[in-house]
This record gives sequence, C-alpha cells and structure tokens, in this order.
Amino acid sequence: MGFTGLRLVRSLDDFPVSPKAAPDLVIRPLDFDTETNAARALLNHAYRGGEGERLDADDWRQSIQSDAEFDPDLCLQARDARSEALVGVIQAWSTGFIKDLAVDDAWRAQGVGAALLAEISVRLRARGIKQVSLKVVPGNLGAIAFYEALGFERG
Repeated sequence: MGFTGLRLVRSLDDFPVSPKAAPDLVIRPLDFDTETNAARALLNHAYRGGEGERLDADDWRQSIQSDAEFDPDLCLQARDARSEALVGVIQAWSTGFIKDLAVDDAWRAQGVGAALLAEISVRLRARGIKQVSLKVVPGNLGAIAFYEALGFERG
C-alpha cells in the first residue's frame, strides 16, 4: 500500500521560473555514481519525522532507476557554490509527480526549495507536461504552506 498523503497540484503554465534564491546556489543533475549517498542522507534527515520514506542509498538508487518513470534529468541537487555543500534535492517522475524534495535545515526559507521546483517545472514543461503534483503528510503544515504559497492547490 502506498503513501496516502494530501495531494497538491499546480499548473505548469505560469510556474515562476526565477524565484528569489540564495545568490550562490547551483542547481544541476545528481551524479548517481558519486552523489547518491549524500543525497539520500539529506532526504533521510528531512524525513526523520515520518514525512517520507527513509531508505538506504543503494536501495533508493536501485528503486528509482528501475522505475519506468525515472529520468536522470529530473533528479536535481542544489549546492552552495562557495562551499560545494549539498543544500537541497528534488526528484520528479517523468509524469510530473514530485517524488521527493528536501532542503538542508540550515538553508530553509532561503529560496532553495522554490528554485528546485522552478527548475523541475522548466524541465517538465519541455517534455509537454501540463501540471505537477505531489503528496504531503496532512499534518506537515509548514510544507503545505510552502507549496500553497507557490500556487499549489489541494486536489
């Protein structure tokens, strides 16, 4: 049985493409050969309260890469250009579903999550996807407020 969280959706027609973000933020695809462990550690930390699935890095890599909806160009990371520290991760399926989004605690409220979502939206629109959706734990009020501020609606 899968996760039955609150479903949020948003049209990609007018998704903001340049949200305010930390000035030294670099967003690029995740290199699964060298960066899987760090990405999964960030996701596991973000999901420590039960908001998402906590997995071993190798299990996560195998699981997503074997899925028919996996596209490596839709698994992105955000790094601080100065320190090269990993500060955020997003993974979307080719159907427009956001599977995971996590931002390092020290980088929250600095536009990292919005910047990752904006980049994913550009990549999904280029594939002809019209809307993006995700699920969130109903009690995760901070996440719900974040997504609704970006125009996501309950659906």
